[in-house]
Amino acid sequence: MTKPTLNRKVQCWIFSRAAGPLIPAGERCLLLKTNDARGAFWQPVTGTVEDDEGYFEAACREPLEETGFEFDGPPVDSGFEFDFTSRFGPARERIYALTVGNVPTPKLDPREHQGFQWLRPDEAIKLLRFPSNVDGLKMTYKLVFGRELGEDPG
Repeated sequence: MTKPTLNRKVQCWIFSRAAGPLIPAGERCLLLKTNDARGAFWQPVTGTVEDDEGYFEAACREPLEETGFEFDGPPVDSGFEFDFTSRFGPARERIYALTVGNVPTPKLDPREHQGFQWLRPDEAIKLLRFPSNVDGLKMTYKLVFGRELGEDPG
């Protein structure tokens, strides 16, 4: 019996401190809402690692493809990955953080997403469906802002 192929995935959290139209300055993260066919739930940018790339390369490609954003720098690897069963079988997902200097409007592909929100992380965490997304948000928030989510910045 052959062992099932492990699908490699990335979870990429995008953060900003900037203000935007109708968005006051402050710590924000981007959530995307999957389309109805994919479950209509809120999540960060996620995607598959292609056969000819590693996790880091996918973490560079997927956020650009799914948002069209220009990022402040390369993705920051959280060092955390987890295994789970996806709709395509066994999977391993690695978590990354990126930042943008403003709060741009993502260029969404309607085959994947139907909406987006820039939210304070404490608001975003309440909309997440999967515990791995909650853990990913907490880890990457600490990487980007240097403190635990909910900890007083003062």
